[in-house]
Order: sequence, then C-alpha cells, then structure tokens
Amino acid sequence: ATTAPATLQPTLRKDRPEPGALLHALGVAYARGVPVDWTPLFPGARTVELPTYAFRRRRYWLEGTTGAGDMTAAGLGNAEHPLLGATVTLPDAVVLSGRLSLATHPWLADHAVMDTVLLPGTALVELALQAGDRLGCDLIEELTLQEPLVLPERGGVQLRVVVAEPDEDGRRPLTVYSRLEEDAEEDWTRHAVGVLAAGSAVPVGEGAEVWPPAGAEPISVDGFYDELAAAGFGYGPMFQGVQAAWRHGGQVHAEVTLPEDATADAAKFALHPALLDAALQTAGLLEDAAAGLPFAWRGIRLYAVGAGALRTTLTREGDGVRVTVSDETGVLVATIDGLTVRPVRTGQLAGGRGESMLQLRWTPLPLPDATPVPAENWAVLHENGTRLKAVLDAPACDWPTLAEQDEIPGVVLWSVPDTVGEDLADSAHVLARLVLERLQGWLAEERYQDVRLVILTRGAVLLDGDTDSPAAAAVWGLVRSVQSEHPDRFVLIDADDLGGDGVGHALRAAVASGEPQLALRGGSVVVPRLARFAVPGQEGAPRWNAEGTVLITGGTGALGALVARHLAVEHGVRKLLLMSRQGPDAKGAADLRAELAGLGASAEIVACDAADRDALARVLDGLPADAPLTGVVHTAGVLDDGVFGSLTPERLDAVLAPKVDAAVNLHELTKDRELSAFVLFSSAAGVLGAPGQANYAAANSFLDALAGYRRALGLPAVSLAWGRWADTSEMTGGLDQADLRRMSSGGIDALTSEEGLALFDAGTVSAESLLIPVRLNTAALHARAAEGMLPPVLRDLVRARVRRSAAGGKAMAEDLGRRLAGLSDPERQQLLLTVVRTQVAAVLGYSGPDEVPGGRPFSELGFDSLTAVELRNTLTAVTGLRLPATLVFDYPTSEVLAEKLCAQLLGERDEQSGLLAVFAGLDRLELSLPEIAADEVARDRLAVRLQSLLSGLGGAQEDDGAGTVAATLDAASDDEVFDFIEREFGSS
Repeated sequence: ATTAPATLQPTLRKDRPEPGALLHALGVAYARGVPVDWTPLFPGARTVELPTYAFRRRRYWLEGTTGAGDMTAAGLGNAEHPLLGATVTLPDAVVLSGRLSLATHPWLADHAVMDTVLLPGTALVELALQAGDRLGCDLIEELTLQEPLVLPERGGVQLRVVVAEPDEDGRRPLTVYSRLEEDAEEDWTRHAVGVLAAGSAVPVGEGAEVWPPAGAEPISVDGFYDELAAAGFGYGPMFQGVQAAWRHGGQVHAEVTLPEDATADAAKFALHPALLDAALQTAGLLEDAAAGLPFAWRGIRLYAVGAGALRTTLTREGDGVRVTVSDETGVLVATIDGLTVRPVRTGQLAGGRGESMLQLRWTPLPLPDATPVPAENWAVLHENGTRLKAVLDAPACDWPTLAEQDEIPGVVLWSVPDTVGEDLADSAHVLARLVLERLQGWLAEERYQDVRLVILTRGAVLLDGDTDSPAAAAVWGLVRSVQSEHPDRFVLIDADDLGGDGVGHALRAAVASGEPQLALRGGSVVVPRLARFAVPGQEGAPRWNAEGTVLITGGTGALGALVARHLAVEHGVRKLLLMSRQGPDAKGAADLRAELAGLGASAEIVACDAADRDALARVLDGLPADAPLTGVVHTAGVLDDGVFGSLTPERLDAVLAPKVDAAVNLHELTKDRELSAFVLFSSAAGVLGAPGQANYAAANSFLDALAGYRRALGLPAVSLAWGRWADTSEMTGGLDQADLRRMSSGGIDALTSEEGLALFDAGTVSAESLLIPVRLNTAALHARAAEGMLPPVLRDLVRARVRRSAAGGKAMAEDLGRRLAGLSDPERQQLLLTVVRTQVAAVLGYSGPDEVPGGRPFSELGFDSLTAVELRNTLTAVTGLRLPATLVFDYPTSEVLAEKLCAQLLGERDEQSGLLAVFAGLDRLELSLPEIAADEVARDRLAVRLQSLLSGLGGAQEDDGAGTVAATLDAASDDEVFDFIEREFGSS
C-alpha cells in the first residue's frame, strides 16, 4: 500500500476492504506500472517463475457479422437491411428472411423485459414497413403482436416475414415468424399478423412554428429509466432515448434521440426501432397510464426515413394512443392512428416461445401382425400369482429357480405386486424397496447380462389425466433411472387388463419394439413422448386466494423463498406459512421474513417436518379462522445421489420421506379444506430417468401420480417436474462446472428465476395434472440424435432421422470392427485410444480428445461413479461390448482401457477376423472395378479368378437338382459375372 499512488492508498489501507474494491485498486496500480507487494495479502504464498515459452492461447468465439453476402447466386434478392438478409418471390407470397442474434445485433441486448431480451415491437413495425415498401404498400392497416420474440443468450433465430397475395381490395396479409436456428426442425412461432395496403398520401408538414407547444408544462425525466427498471423494463443505453417531455392539454410531447454513436445507422432503417421505441415509452406519462409493451397497431404511415432524433406527440384516444412523430425541424416523419399498450406479466415470457414447458403424451405404437418373440424364449416369474403364464403360453418359475436353470430365456417377465402397504406412502416405500432388492440382485448375476427383464405394473402411468397407483408410479421413476444406467437391460410395461384378446401378442410385440417404456390399454400399445405444451394465457385465469394462508414446505430454501416473494408481489398473497425442518433457525430466515414484510406479506416461519403427520396436523390446526389455508406449495426434498448398485433401503427411504410422506400428509390433511391450489415441486428426473438418482426419481414420480390421483377425486393439484434451476439450492449447490456441462450436453440447460416463476404461473392455471418445465438445449439433443443416443421419450422434440439406440450402437460397433480389421496391431491400439479419449472428453466436458492425456489416471480427470457409468454406456454403444460399470476403476487410464478393448474386441472377433479381412479386400476391389473393366485383358483375368473363388465357395452346396453354384457360375459369361458384382456391391 505504501508504494501505491496516493489516490489508492486509502482503499488499500482499509482494515477489511471489500474484495472488489481491493482488486480494482490493485488492478489500477498494476496497469500504471506501480509495483505491488502481494505477499501480505496471501500469507504463505511463494513466487514462482513463469515458463520461458509462449503461453498457449485459444480463441473459441467467432466474430459476428450482420452482412448477408451475395444472395443472387442462390436465386434470392439481397434485402440490404440490418435486420433482413434476403428476399424471395414465391408464386403466392413474398418472403423476407433474416437472422438475429445478440452477437450480430448486440444493440438488441439493451431491450430487456423482466431480464429477458425481447425483439422490440417497433422492430416488427420496421419489418412490416420494409415489406410494404417493396410491394408498393405505404400503409400498415393493422399489426397485432401475438408472441414475444425472445433472443437466446447463445446462437440466433431465423426470421421470416411472409406477405401473401393481395385480395380483391388490394390488401395483403402479413405474418412474422421465427424459430431457433439450432433446431431446423422446430415449428415456426408466429409473432405478429397484420395487413398491408396502399393508403392515401398525407401531405408532409412544413414544420411547427413553436416547440414545445405554448403553455406546455415540463415533465421531469430524471429517474425516468430507473422507474421503468423497477417495473421490469431493463432498457440499456440504446433504448434510453427520452431527453425531455412536456404535458399539454391531455397530450404528452417529448424529444427522443439515438445515442451519438448510433446516429449513423439510422439511415439504414426506415425508422430505427430503438428511436421509435423511445418515442412510445412516453405513453407511460399519459394520465392513468400503466407501463407496458406495444400490443396492437393501427394505421401506420411513414413519410420520411433515416431520422436520428424525433419530436413526438401522444394523444389518448379511447383505449388507445394516437402517435405523431416529426423530425427536429417539425417535418412529419410518421403517424400511428392507434396504439394499444398491454402490461406484461411474467407468464407471457414463459420459455420465450413455449419450448420450456413440456407435457408427457402417450402415442400409439403400431404392432406387427406376426408374433415377434417365440414362446420358448420367454419365462414368467409367478411370485404374485398372475395369469401371465397362460396369457403368454410361457414357462413359469420363481427367482431362485431361474438362476439355477441350465439355459435362461432371452426375456423374463416379472409382475410387480399391486398393493403391498397400508396406505399410499407406505405402499411406495415397500414397493420401491422390493424393486430395489430384485433389480440389484438381477444386475449382480452375470448370467443375466444378455437377458431383458420386463417389469409389469398396473395403474402406474398418467393416462387420461389420472392414475390408480402412485406407489407403482414410484417404481417407474426408479426403473427409469436404472434404465439410464444400464441400457437395454430392462423394459417397463404398464397394463390395464391382462385378460383381453390379443394381450399376449401385444406384450410380445411391445418387448420386440425396442422401446424401454410402454403401456397396454385395451390391446393397444402406447409409448411416452415429450411434447411442447402451449402455455395458456393468464387473463381471466384462476388466481391464488389472497385472503387466506398459503403454505410453502421448504419455505426457507432457495426455491421456497423465490415462490414466497413471487406470491406476495405478483399474486397479492398477504399471509404466508413457511415451513422447514429448521424453521426460524434456517440461514436467512429472519431476513426473508423482513423482506416479505416489506412486500406487504406477513410470513410465519415454523420448524416442522411435513413428513411427520402429527406435527403437520398441529401446525395446520393452529391457523387462525380469519386466514384459513387456501393454497399449498410443496417444494421440500433432499438428495442422496449414487449409482443404483450403491443404494440401500435406508438411503431410499431417506429420500422418499420428504417428498412422498410429506405429500401424502398434505393431501390427506387438506382434502376437506377449500384449497384454490395444490402445487407439487417434482423433478424431470422422474420423467426422464437420471443416472445416480433412482431414489430421487422414484420420489418425484410418486408426486406426479399423486397430482393425477387428486384430480380424479375432484381436488386441485398440479405436479411441476422441474428441470435444473440456475439458482442453486441445498439440493443442487454441490454441482460443479463439469456436472453442469454434462447436463447441458445431455440436452438440459438451467432455467433462470424469472423464467421458472413464469412457468410456475403457467402451470398453476393449466388444466393438466403434470407438466415438465425444463429448458432444452436443442443443439445437444440434435447431437445425441445424430449419434443414435437420444432417449425415445425425447424423439418427438427433435425431428431428425435417428436410429434406435440398439440399432445405432450395432451400426457403430460394426463400423469400428470393420476399421480394426484392416489395421496393424499398433494402428488398432491407436484407433481405440482415440475412441476412448474422445468419449472421455465428451463425458467430462473437455473440449476434445487432445485434452485427455492417455496415461493420466481417470481419477485425476474428474471421474466419479456417475460419469463412470456414462462412459461405460457410450463405449458399449461404440464397441458393442458388454462392459462393467466399474470400467474406469478396473482399467484406470485411457491407454490401459484401450488395450483392454482391443484385446476383447479382437478376441470376440477371432472367428470373424478372416472374413472381415476378405470384406476389406472386396471393398478395395469395388473401388478398382471401373479401371479394371476398361482393360479387356485384366477384365477377363478377374472374371476367371472370381469364377474360381465362387466355385470353391458354393461347390459343396446342392441346389435341389438344379446344379451347384459353381456350375451356374461356370456357365455364366463375363458380362453376367460383372452384372452380378454390380448388383451385389454396387458400382463405384
């Protein structure tokens, strides 16, 4: 500090300076070349020499550009506009296209609403003006915004402006669409519809004599943008254009400008969206006006282009606003006959385009006519006395005798008992324990590695909105996670009736389909698929009863506190009961209570475990009569992750209790109360399955089913199976960057708090009992689809030609085997080392195989039991080998593992190695055929040689008196032989 400049010394000499201020001061000192002694700040630190070679640097970001290049070579016209790239004239429409992103159009980032970057409505007006200008339409009769266009943080959106042919009056319908560029198969979202026409010209004004009008009263605009920010409108410098304002006779007059560094761009637009947006922001200064976004426009006319500053006049007319804008001299620039502004609620921005709210649908699966799996290849475990033996005409046995059989069938069916407990919660515990025990025993038996276990349940899945057995649903959640750890080992089937005609055939066809999860209903087979859910509008939707008390379990946790604040601010809830195991002693509880009081809500924080029925009953009975319980939000839960083989009954029960037991207690103790909402915070792990979370998935699948169970009783309920939230909690705070990268690469990104709360609102007013709010990473989903690794439940979200996982893995394994066959031993080892390092990099989130040293132990690279299972699964798909879950522990480096894979692959292919080498030779021959066919001598020699080889291959086979293959070939001409080769191998 003594060597720093005098201006920095006070900061550096603080006894306990803020880290940010301290680092800033040190940074300034460093930039000025002032020597700084760092050692007092870091006791025990030592000085090290920097390497003498240049640092290795990599740049990963591409420079953005707004240029569209020459479109004429592609048969398009150049749009020559900052928001548009090309135009194309179709037989029945004109289309303008463009691409928008925060990288190519960074100024759009300054238009944020509730922390979400939106394309301003004025940009849609600009697009309509551009379309009208090209078609001779100088009037936008109307333009109505339907969905906000959210700009993603990464990547961009494809933009389309479609103008249809004119009607008999010359009016042209206009529609604006967009979709994420990373998902070329995504449905287009319609953002605006309008009508273009040829309007009557209005004379251009000569300029106002007096500005502002005489008698106008100035309106202070100091703090104008601070007030908008408090209302959720986070405008950056580009959109902070209001310079002055006046009020006169019910009108508001204002002066607005673009930032100085943006005025040169104004000439590229008809009317710069940021400038017009600033003009419209002053609508909030009209009397009785509320802040909002432009919603509907009427009668837009443009008279001058390229303005960099405007004078605006806004006049209230009925429910709308008339707008007149002139340039700095008073010359008329544009008029808007009517503008309607609508307040923005968070629900309108849920997911941006709806892609963050999903629902589970059951899709019919066509069945083949023939019986796909013979009866002798099946066995039925009859421990609970079902009729499956007769239905399938298959032998029956119990668990002990199955393992003792000399030959084990390829498919074994186990029917899970229907009822095993005294009540809903007890049944879930007992049934989940039973399945845990059975499946762990199954996986431990090496003889079952190539046998599929079919797990049959009844009433477990949500079909037609309800379910009969939440306990069986817990089994589905548990098994879904086991399936993600051990692909192709287990099949889940839920059946309603095992006595109908064709059930046996349907069961066999269901298993033969390769689908991991299915349901049988009335002899038909359906499979689960996730689909995007149309978020309902919030207007007129049922609201939380603000007069009563809303209970939030886990109320002092991160998500519980978010919901509490949201209910107070957005829904006017004034009485909150926040329940957690620590209660008032929880970290931040006192501050949360004070914060909620500042928001106008009275919050009582109590220590109570909702899984304790008696304790919960005492709390609920203690509510005052004038504030009865009117709503429940169940967010409580705990995690205890681990691969399936490591789970114990105790670990299972410990995770089930806060979710299952508490939810059942809440259901039973409130079913006679008049609740307006009963919201269960579930997890997408229960729907998708998640490695290492079988216990957690079981608990959440129970919640999903319980919501349907309540709906069937006529009670309010919705289960929201959340994806990951960006705000960490006690349950997710332990995730490191590698965990987050792995989840993102699997197709799941984090929801922001604003997005999550918007989805919360949308879910609570929907008619569904189960919704899945989750932000998808569509690029990652496409990558998984291209690799044949996309889970079936996600296939309808990614419209791409994908192979089923089994076929995809088989194809990859065959390709690897073919490549190995033609290599030397060192080359084989190097190829497999590259395969291993590539998969390790993908699993751990490294940039590529070069970041994975072949000799470095896996334990030092960041592997744990979950990532070890994931690597095993990917290598199984690539190699076709059955590999143990302990792979990375048994073979601790990439080099050692590659040697193991090489030995195992070649050992299993010894009997095929000669054949693979022959095929490799034939591949080379095929490439040479055109050249050989052109040389008559070579052609004859090859024909003779092939005849001889084929004669040896087929000489021992009789053809029912028709002669041998050799005889047939001997009788064939050279042309016939070459025709045969082309038919079999194709021409090169």
